[in-house]
Amino acid sequence: MSRQTYREPNGRWGVKGISWAEIPDGLYGALYKLMDYEDVCDSPRRVASYMDSDLGPVRYQLIDEAHNVWQCAECGHIEQFEANGPISNGWTVCPCCARMIADDSEAVLDEEDDDEPA
Repeated sequence: MSRQTYREPNGRWGVKGISWAEIPDGLYGALYKLMDYEDVCDSPRRVASYMDSDLGPVRYQLIDEAHNVWQCAECGHIEQFEANGPISNGWTVCPCCARMIADDSEAVLDEEDDDEPA
């Protein structure tokens, strides 16, 4: 899949191979969003995964507590963080499979904190 939108030097943009007259009025917003995704993402595969409605949030699991190593439950991507997990370090998306990271991925840390005496 190659880039489907383009931007001209004067700022106008469009969709390859389609004139604006052929595009229904309600589709303009979706095409603009596609252009934004193509501007932000570095690979067409990642853009396709953002637009795939079957992709749900993914959880990161703490696999090595001593070294603070976390793994994506979907694609297996492994990452070491200095403190806490992906959400606490500003991650919202897995860099490998491009799925949104579930907010409860760090629930295991909260459970451990609850076990400590006050």
